[in-house]
Amino acid sequence: MASIEEIREARLKKLKLLEEKGINPYPTTAHQDKTLKEAIDNFDTISEGGEHLHLVGRILSIRGQGKIIFFDFDDGTARFQAFLKHGEPTKVEDFELFQAAFDIGDFVEVRGTLFLTKKEEKSILVENLRMLSKSLRPLPEKWHGLQDIEERFRKRYLDLIASPEVKERFVIRAKIIALIREFYVNKGFIEVDLPNLQPLAGGATAVPFTTTHRALGMEFFLPIAQELYLKELLAGGMPKVFEMGKRFRNEGIDTTHNPEFTMLESNEAYADAASQRAFIEELFKFVVQGVFGKLEFEYDGQKISMSEFKVMKYPLLTSDEEYKKNIRPTLIQPTFIIDYPVAFNPFAKRKDDNPELIDRFQLVVSGVELVNAFSELNNPIDQSERYVAEDKKGAKGEKEISPSDLEYLEAMEYGMPPNGGIGIGIDRLVMLLTNVSNIKEVILFPTLKPKN
Repeated sequence: MASIEEIREARLKKLKLLEEKGINPYPTTAHQDKTLKEAIDNFDTISEGGEHLHLVGRILSIRGQGKIIFFDFDDGTARFQAFLKHGEPTKVEDFELFQAAFDIGDFVEVRGTLFLTKKEEKSILVENLRMLSKSLRPLPEKWHGLQDIEERFRKRYLDLIASPEVKERFVIRAKIIALIREFYVNKGFIEVDLPNLQPLAGGATAVPFTTTHRALGMEFFLPIAQELYLKELLAGGMPKVFEMGKRFRNEGIDTTHNPEFTMLESNEAYADAASQRAFIEELFKFVVQGVFGKLEFEYDGQKISMSEFKVMKYPLLTSDEEYKKNIRPTLIQPTFIIDYPVAFNPFAKRKDDNPELIDRFQLVVSGVELVNAFSELNNPIDQSERYVAEDKKGAKGEKEISPSDLEYLEAMEYGMPPNGGIGIGIDRLVMLLTNVSNIKEVILFPTLKPKN
């Protein structure tokens, strides 16, 4: 078998051949009358009418011999078959050029009529064809696919070509995000854009990424959360706001953590943890129904049902490490964990009937935390005291704190309505609904260590 470099050298010769014949192997324009999916869906009408079509796509396979060639091509919407017949109707020069210079991986434009082969395969009978983009390297299947998992993530464009199920996973991801947005907008929320360069990393307890602005001569932080900005908007009279975007936490990488991830955060005036639990339950049912057409699906060999959500109190007599290791993994069906100690979050409101606990919940499904939400603290005095406690931790060397934000405290002192806040890990939700156990499988370009 030829090496990749040998194949590349052979294709460079074909590129030169095209150029010597006065053919631009990378033309500016392409003619596309219909997508391949449209051609397939309307095949009977088009073929009966004898309409000539321009179709485009990437060649995925070539077969045939002598004066007959079949090839399959794909434009991203569907895969279709093209049929070349030397001189009738395919022009001789086009047929011979295809044999001499076209390869699997090339993007082509064909013109012809639709017909059914003797095996009743929907095809286009090619009269003319044109090179749109000459590929210089072989597609993965020519060298047995991408065997190295890291290489799959590093060269996602090849992963998408070699594995249709990978592409489908990201199509589903886009659908999930669209459904979430639809739900929030229908509930009266306004989607807002918040800064990604922040003078203070607040709203959560995590180690931030830093960057320097040269003109201002100051350090900025990438957002670990957008919660504080959202609550300032509530103080300004916007009662329902959300943002879905990138968050950055300078932490370790494992199967459920990537330093750059996607999160939805929302805040709703006059809501509390109880009403937010009902909101989340309705949202998740809406999304799952929209993706699967039902409330049941499978994850990691187990059937998950969104028809019922359980509620469980956080085990106060158990260490957080023991909870995460021994209890959380056993929670397969949707379970709300409620009633956490105050120390767990510096922004959650204390419970009226027990000030030692905060009015907070997390949603766990199949052992994975998907949602963090709580009744937001709107008492500036209590918030100031919580900040003092966080700053003391920082002074002792603890990295994952939420430092005092005097501008946010000032906003609170102008008056902030009681409100509920929600954070949803979008990547983890997509993992659940696409049945994968590694977060890198649902991020198109995950964070990877550079190759040496």
